[in-house]
Amino acid sequence: MTLPAFDDAWRGKQRIKPPVFILEVRDRRIPNGEPIAMLFVQREESYRRDDRDGQMYEASIRLSYQTIEAKHSFRSRVSGTFDGSYSRGFRDGEASVSLVGGALFLDPAELRGQRIGTYLMNEIVTWAQQWPEATVRPIKLLSGQAEEENRTRRNRFYERFGLKFAYSDPEHREGVSKQMPVKELTPVTSWEANIRERDPREYLAELLFERERMAIEASRHDTVIKRQSAQLEDARRHPVRWAARHLWWRLQPVLMQAALLLAVGVLAWLGLRLR
Repeated sequence: MTLPAFDDAWRGKQRIKPPVFILEVRDRRIPNGEPIAMLFVQREESYRRDDRDGQMYEASIRLSYQTIEAKHSFRSRVSGTFDGSYSRGFRDGEASVSLVGGALFLDPAELRGQRIGTYLMNEIVTWAQQWPEATVRPIKLLSGQAEEENRTRRNRFYERFGLKFAYSDPEHREGVSKQMPVKELTPVTSWEANIRERDPREYLAELLFERERMAIEASRHDTVIKRQSAQLEDARRHPVRWAARHLWWRLQPVLMQAALLLAVGVLAWLGLRLR
């Protein structure tokens, strides 16, 4: 039996992901290295249908994230949300989708540029593709949203999803996205190179296994330390006996080999005498 919250579910051909999962993030430059960050992600979706014709007239999605830090870590937890919504007008039937990417302020600096924002925004875009003919509501880029050094990266972030902007200045500090249907949005899957979605049950099971392994290893080391401590105490109390015993252990192989060679020599000599 599995927990319902973790069962796979489908909406048409679209897989509905569980409400809570973990993101395992590796350095984009070392995708096969150890994880540099873990995040809890909570996924909330809501849908409302018209009682008269059963058609969808309102829907929303929210992805809330929070970094997972060690209990006594010097880093503080970072959290935020990415949102999306769909609505259909009652009078004209025109449908529109809103994509609210949110902002990622991640510390330390090595977490920035690791495609975490790309992953979250891609989830919103993929969700919105349920309504391919709906119009994407304009996204406004403001000069205060980005410093000069990361403005290009901010603009590129949205443009990669197929959004086109009419910028109000040559430096592209501000702009508004042009009208377009959802079907022209482009999902971005580059995050798959260094980010992995994890089932919390699987992740916790691995942690428990690692804890048990470390406990067994620590117990083995403790046994070795106790044995060596006992030997040192014995050497302190009976140094002559301890030295003699260790000398015997070291010389025993040599003495046994010498005795064996002597026995072979004696047998060979006896054999010659008996001829």
